[in-house]
Amino acid sequence: MPAAAGLALAAIGTAHAADSAAAHRVAPKLHVTATVALGRTSNMFGNVFTEAPNGALFYSRGAVVYVVTGHSAPHVAIHASRRVLALAANASDLFVQTGLTVTEYSRSNDSKVRQWSLTSPVKPITSAGLIAVRHTLWSWTDWATDSSGFEYARISRISTSAGAVHVVDKQGYPADMAADASGLYYEEVHGPANAGYLAHSSPGGRITLRPDKNINAPLALAAGRVELLSVHSDGRSYLDTYRTSLARISSVRVSDNYHMIAGTGVGLLVLAQPCTHLTCATASVSKLASNGSVSGTLGVPNAFMLLTGPSAAVIEVSHGTMYLVRIAA
Repeated sequence: MPAAAGLALAAIGTAHAADSAAAHRVAPKLHVTATVALGRTSNMFGNVFTEAPNGALFYSRGAVVYVVTGHSAPHVAIHASRRVLALAANASDLFVQTGLTVTEYSRSNDSKVRQWSLTSPVKPITSAGLIAVRHTLWSWTDWATDSSGFEYARISRISTSAGAVHVVDKQGYPADMAADASGLYYEEVHGPANAGYLAHSSPGGRITLRPDKNINAPLALAAGRVELLSVHSDGRSYLDTYRTSLARISSVRVSDNYHMIAGTGVGLLVLAQPCTHLTCATASVSKLASNGSVSGTLGVPNAFMLLTGPSAAVIEVSHGTMYLVRIAA
């Protein structure tokens, strides 16, 4: 091995060892700070959740949107016109999607501010998502059904101070996206061969693409990095780490029991579900480092999903009742 290559590998090994040691040294065990009952559900996928910048949880049950502030019991925030498909919140406003209509409500008095109309090649849509970052609202809509199978999502960008809706992408992967002040990170296919790409759209509309064959993967932003929980061609799970410029940093093997990642105020969290059911009695949440090591593992029986946001939180579903489990390090 050439001397330069040997030194480079040694440096990488030392950095990974230091990263692992630091993760175990500074990351205390995760613990539950509060559990709040959110009500019963007959369809776990029929409820939507979002965390506001102050940690407040907004969630839907049918056409009703509730809010949980801190550790208090939920109360009604909004009565929508019909079943809610997506929610997002910034510091001042709540965004509620019903069908192809997105309505902005003031969080201070629940009054309507404005509305936007989205477009879709197929109606009605069956699922959707919203992400609010400052004055930009990102949207995805999808129309997949049991009969149609998987469908690519339409991704749109909205300036909350204007009325226009700008279509960003027509072949994105639904749900696999995250945003910060620099824009939206998502996954898509492009060109006649439907090649896979990791993509970034700035709030102004500038698109950057990076070829990536291991997409259709849960995506999160954490510590200034883009993280993908990808299944590679060998059928195994990997944590693929990128800079926000989309330059690749590393790819490490992780447990095949990892099903979801989320960027939170305590770092990148991973949900492990070592069973084949929708919820798992032995589910756990851990902090996940870019070198694949985990720390602070906390058992969260029947955990269904992680929430992205400034605080750390898990949605648990047990015997038909939903719970918000707030976590701290």
